[in-house]
Amino acid sequence: MFKWANSLLSLDPTNLNIMGSLFISRIVKWVVISVLILNVKSWPGVWHIRVLFPLLKHRLSGLVNKRGDGHEWWASISPVGRSIFPTPDGLDAGALVVLKCRATLDDCDWNGHLSNSSYAKNLDPARMNMLLSWFPAFFNDGGMAALGAAHYQFIREIPANKKYEIRLSIGAWEDKWVYCIAKFVSHAKPKPKPKVSDDIGANQPLISSISTPATPLVTETSIPAEFVDPKSWNATDLDTSSVDKELSLSVIPKSTLQTHDVDGALLHCVAVSAICFKHGRITVPPKVVLATSGYSLTEPGDKSNWLNAKRLRDRGRVAMSEFFRGGWKVEENKFWEVGPRVEAERTRRVIELKKLTEGMNGLRV
Repeated sequence: MFKWANSLLSLDPTNLNIMGSLFISRIVKWVVISVLILNVKSWPGVWHIRVLFPLLKHRLSGLVNKRGDGHEWWASISPVGRSIFPTPDGLDAGALVVLKCRATLDDCDWNGHLSNSSYAKNLDPARMNMLLSWFPAFFNDGGMAALGAAHYQFIREIPANKKYEIRLSIGAWEDKWVYCIAKFVSHAKPKPKPKVSDDIGANQPLISSISTPATPLVTETSIPAEFVDPKSWNATDLDTSSVDKELSLSVIPKSTLQTHDVDGALLHCVAVSAICFKHGRITVPPKVVLATSGYSLTEPGDKSNWLNAKRLRDRGRVAMSEFFRGGWKVEENKFWEVGPRVEAERTRRVIELKKLTEGMNGLRV
């Protein structure tokens, strides 16, 4: 063994070549391993695992925890009596799902920011988690959800390795579409509070310094202006009130645009997804799905929708399928009708959200 070690330590060119090749192969091996680890979220099949994992978790939870007819378990995972929109008192956050993420290397571009394509990539598993959290009973009844459109507005970049959250909520709904809003937000690191010295102000001068503001610079055009006779001016030509009025109506003040969420989290991107519900090939109105899923469409805490939906489900799966495929039109107890307060909030929200689809549809005319 000592002879082998001495031979490696000798200056024989053959030994040096062997040591060099071993060193290079070891470096290449660790580089390959590092690249694979840093890009683990982009491995083949990982996206499918991330999207289908909430469904697998939901199925396993049902097998382990469901007892008897499963009504208690379905009630425990359904939004029974929950409000769709956040309540003014803050006691009910409404339909809200939060997914925590990190801007990993494989999700970032060459500028060191989360790539624009990665917003859609990471929103897919968040949407699956959202649907199973909001409408679990509807999917058990044989229903499904289809994505009709997605709109993104990028506000500010997310730096590499930055933790961020995807917050999904229901914006509004109409006869066919329910609009889901996703906010990509991050939290700033808390800044350390500066230490306040006991003798603060001891070294401060008794008379504060007084300085005169600098004279503002006036930039003039570098191109000689053409001479115009003031006598030839027309009063109507100088009247810009109509132009200013149109600009003031069309331009949204910058101060009205939100840069932070309600809790102070920094807003990076807002995405709106238009989703419709299907039972087979038949479209189910969103308010019917919301009510049968347990949401209260009148006052927060009202569980009557869930109890009425239970009576429908007690008829059997075939009867429930017929209900979703058009039977709701002839049902006497239309418990899914929206109350005045919720309807006013829905109408206010849907006016703005419909502009997205109307604008995109206008490009196809």
